[in-house]
This record gives sequence, structure tokens and C-alpha cells, in this order.
Amino acid sequence: MNDKLNRQVLQKHLAQLPATHPERRAAILPMMQALQIERGYLDDAAVEEVAHFTGLSTTEVEELATFYSLIYRRPVGRHVLRVCDSVCCSLRGADQLLVVAEKYSGVPLGKVTPDGAFSVLPSICLGLCDQAPAALVDGEAVGPLDEAALQALLQRLQVEG
Repeated sequence: MNDKLNRQVLQKHLAQLPATHPERRAAILPMMQALQIERGYLDDAAVEEVAHFTGLSTTEVEELATFYSLIYRRPVGRHVLRVCDSVCCSLRGADQLLVVAEKYSGVPLGKVTPDGAFSVLPSICLGLCDQAPAALVDGEAVGPLDEAALQALLQRLQVEG
């Protein structure tokens, strides 16, 4: 899909938000999510767009964007692996999974691999304690993970590019 068509789809989606969210401030999260899908992360221009649409200040939008861990204020890879590092997952080996992921990717946690394929992020409690150690891959829950399963997952993400 080309950029112009993507922008038209986004504008149509944003235009529908007042109908589904009569209180404009209630549209903040869906709007941030839509802009993030379009751009890959919430850049400064997107923060200003949300502020203009909702009537909030850019500072207020920034505060909300940084509060929600699934809103990215910096570029991330095409695939995002969020490894839970809560107490439950840590007790079951999540800390070692983060070390393996960092070593495999060759970049520090939170950075994008040189080929732009993925980012690995630690994440406080994904609510998947029954699957510990667990992770989200592009928003999909996976677990329980071990080192071999994690390496296979990272290889698959790298191949998918």
C-alpha cells in the first residue's frame, strides 16, 4: 500500500473517532495507536496532531504516551519482542532470556537491529504469569519460553524481516 493511500485510510479512521468517542479526550489512545501503526512509532508530529485533535497540550499527550508501554516514542523494529521481566517471569528465567535476546540481536535492549528487523524490550508484567516466562511478539502472547524457543523465535523474526 502506498503512503498516500495509507494516509487516506488513517485520515478516514481519525475522522470517525468523534462519532465513536464523543468526548474528544476519550479518543487519545485510539488516535495514538492509529498514528503509531501508520508511522511505526509516535513521533513529535503525531503528538502535536493528537494534541490539536483532543484539545490537550503536547505535554499532556506526551505524558500519556510515555505512560502506556505499548506506545513507542522512538523507532522500533518491524517486529517487537517484549519479554516480561516481572517477579514471576524472572523466577522462571526471564532475566536469562533477555541476555540471550540481547546477545542474539547484537544490540542493547530497546534498540533496533541494524537490519531493522526487530527490537527486544523488557516489559514489566504482561499478565501472563501462567505462561512464565512469557513474552509478546508483535502483540501476540508466547510462553512459556526457554532459550531454545526464544532463539527459534528470533530466527523466525529475522527471516520474516
